[in-house]
Amino acid sequence: MKLNHIIKYTAILALPIMSIMSCVSSGDNPGIEYAPNMYISQAYEPYSQDRKFATNPHGMTMREPVNGTIARGQLNYVYPFPNSGDGYAASAEFTGDVESTEENIQEGERLYNIYCWHCHGKKGKNDGPIFKEKKMPAPSWPNYQSDYIKELPVGKAYHTITYGKGLMGSHAFMLDPEERWKVIHYVKTLANNVSSSASTDTTSTADMTATDTLNSNSVN
Repeated sequence: MKLNHIIKYTAILALPIMSIMSCVSSGDNPGIEYAPNMYISQAYEPYSQDRKFATNPHGMTMREPVNGTIARGQLNYVYPFPNSGDGYAASAEFTGDVESTEENIQEGERLYNIYCWHCHGKKGKNDGPIFKEKKMPAPSWPNYQSDYIKELPVGKAYHTITYGKGLMGSHAFMLDPEERWKVIHYVKTLANNVSSSASTDTTSTADMTATDTLNSNSVN
């Protein structure tokens, strides 16, 4: 009889204790959970490594693409030159099929003002905050209006954006092949059409289209 009372009172006392314990969590311990598999995914992280996956390189949980696989939308933009000195030299003869139209130049300006101006400045003067605050040394050529950029083959510019060059890293993961050509067309517009008087203009290129740039310089 006494044993039954002990079991009964123990069960009664255990319920509130368990309730309190289930509400306590610390660090990675969420406490007692009811059916955790219903709201915590058991899937593997695609880029994580787990040595039990011996069939995958480095034990990765995700398979690598098959050799020769081309990303969707980039079938027509297979770049033939390697990331080497010889590849850079050969890229001088490379030209894309993205025309230097007004629309493409304007889109190139928009992309430039997202990905490039922080270093090279709004007008290509190498006076962006990264260079200006000396967070990274500026290139040896002074600005986009220098002979170096004016005479730089567009293929070499494409090679540089694709692979990076010097302290400039690759922008291939930011800009798809078509977008790279649009940025190059805009940079060439800055290089060939911005006069010395334009450098003192306080109006940013974000507020002036490539067409306005061409018109203003033709007047000057």
